[in-house]
Amino acid sequence: MAYNFPVTDKFEARAVTELDFEIDPMNQNVYVDMDPVRGKDYLDQIKFNLNIDEDRLKKTTPSFTKIIFSGHRGSGKSVELKRFQQYIDHPDRYFSVLIEIEKEFEVGGFQSEDMFVILITKLTEIIHEHGIDFRSGYLDDILKEWLSEETIQKELKENFRIDVGSEVSAGASFFIFLKLKSALKAVFSSDSQTSRIIRQQIRKNPVRMAEKFNAVLSDLRAALKRENRAGDILFILDGTEKIPYDIYMELFVRDSYLIRATEVNMIFSVPINSYFDIKGTPSSEFFQTYTLPMVLVREESIPLLAQIITKRIDAGTFLEEDALRFCVEKSGGCIRQLIRIVNRALIVSLGKKITREAAEKSVRDLSRAMVDHLDSEHLKILKKRKYDTADSKVLDLLFSLVVLKYNGERRINPLIEGMDLPNE
Repeated sequence: MAYNFPVTDKFEARAVTELDFEIDPMNQNVYVDMDPVRGKDYLDQIKFNLNIDEDRLKKTTPSFTKIIFSGHRGSGKSVELKRFQQYIDHPDRYFSVLIEIEKEFEVGGFQSEDMFVILITKLTEIIHEHGIDFRSGYLDDILKEWLSEETIQKELKENFRIDVGSEVSAGASFFIFLKLKSALKAVFSSDSQTSRIIRQQIRKNPVRMAEKFNAVLSDLRAALKRENRAGDILFILDGTEKIPYDIYMELFVRDSYLIRATEVNMIFSVPINSYFDIKGTPSSEFFQTYTLPMVLVREESIPLLAQIITKRIDAGTFLEEDALRFCVEKSGGCIRQLIRIVNRALIVSLGKKITREAAEKSVRDLSRAMVDHLDSEHLKILKKRKYDTADSKVLDLLFSLVVLKYNGERRINPLIEGMDLPNE
């Protein structure tokens, strides 16, 4: 649905302050650039690691860079990655493929083998969208390995309306992968023979799979060079917070050699608890790691944080000035939390102007909900204020936003700061 920002309708105001409302960083009517108060050192360093200088790819990276990009839920990782994608995807820089995993895949059932599936199918879609003249015999080989069995062809045709039988033997891999991409979530969210067999094929010899994919990438680089499209390829994978935790450990720790063996630059967005787990293992030395800084709530940052709300909903219609400042202060600089507080306050006030009293009621509701999810170990850590470790319970607190990480320090969430916490 298209909105005329800032909205003045109370139901639209509720909708644009829901957590799943998507922001386009190119839409200056609603996007707020937090660089002036958050800083952009992390961004400049990522560009440097990708050999970007003066907005150009100066030379290809000698060893393909793998970047772990982390931050709190709701810190703005997804929006900032989209902004980076729009910058980096340029003939002077990279042919960049943004994969929002939650949109493409059933993340709850994601397996480590699915990484190759999503890379290949999304790549073919983007190549098609850009109209690139591309053909690779190695892509044909992958297709035959995955889809040549009659049971798969029969299931795809009968259950998912994808007819691939004659095309597999003809080697029309590019267009078949496009068909598979169109039904990817449905195929891999069910206990289908197709998903089981493809995963088995990859699992049998993942190194060989990586080698074939590398050959596809090499063919693509040659095509990009012919058409003066870009100097190299970059994958950006976002929205992985709901992938099962043990799959994270497979991808980035136990089987991290597969990512390292994939000859392409990659940026992975991961939740903050997984970031610390990866950092604590020997495999972390193969990744460049960056954290999107949280925004400290200060006099200079309050106006920008307030704009996150006032660019979405009309301040004169929905917000008393004192109430808006209170919401910003209680957000702790977490964009997700700020939006939740205001959304809850809109519901409390039934779409009328949010008063300080309604804002305080919203904060109390969210505070109680946050405390209700804490166990005795969490409460003990909070009361002793010992949350500067990598203990698993501390990582829980970071992931659930009970403890917020800023540059160089961690602080208890202002939603529950000063509360009389229950006994363990």
